[in-house]
Amino acid sequence: TGCTDVVKKPKLDQHRLRCHSSFTCIDCSNTFTTPADWKGHTSCVSEEQKYQKSLYKPKNVGPGVFIL
Repeated sequence: TGCTDVVKKPKLDQHRLRCHSSFTCIDCSNTFTTPADWKGHTSCVSEEQKYQKSLYKPKNVGPGVFIL
C-alpha cells in the first residue's frame, strides 16, 4: 500500500525516491506504476465530467494531482 500523501505531478519523481508504490490520479482514478505511465498522463476525465455528462462545464485545469 502507498503512503496516502497527495502530491502534484511535478513532485512525483522526487516522491518516488521515498515511496515506491503506484500513484493514482485523483481526477480520473487511473493508477500508474512507472514514471513513463504518469508522465504520459496529460489529460483525463474528471469526476464531475463523469457524473454530470452533458451538463458538465469544463474548467481550464489539467491533470496533475496524485494520491500515493
